[in-house]
Amino acid sequence: MRKLCKAASLLLVLSLLFCLLAACGGDNNSTPNANDNQTQAPANNDTPADNNDTPANNEGDSGDSADGKATVNITLVLEDGTEVPYELHVTDGATLRDALYEAQLISEETYYNMFVDNIDGHIADALNDGVTWMPLDENGEQIMGTFDEITVSDGQSITLQYYVVPNFDD
Repeated sequence: MRKLCKAASLLLVLSLLFCLLAACGGDNNSTPNANDNQTQAPANNDTPADNNDTPANNEGDSGDSADGKATVNITLVLEDGTEVPYELHVTDGATLRDALYEAQLISEETYYNMFVDNIDGHIADALNDGVTWMPLDENGEQIMGTFDEITVSDGQSITLQYYVVPNFDD
């Protein structure tokens, strides 16, 4: 019961934090989207098994924006500081969540979860461990918004930093 209460408290704090950050954020590198209030699977009906846009399959591609694709560099910074780089070739203007799904870095299960916690097997579990992935721009500044609000564009670099959420219970 105590663990459930703690998880619920953490969820509430994170929700309030995201709402506060979204309300206070100026330029958050995202554009309004008609589907901002809904989480939907990508409209192209590609499943991870059918989609060939994985980082390993797109080496050497460039200039993708002409065909509606964008090259986006994602770097995961793990708990120990190790950096894991990815070059994604995804739909230009997709949300960060959609881009990670399209590149097969998150599963369909993770796609529909509230938090993106498992990226290519690297886990930051907000509900159980009190950690999450914090999106940062090229300058190391936090990108305001959720994975459903942040959009990607050609040539963009995003760092997803392993981040320990402060414990407000103590």
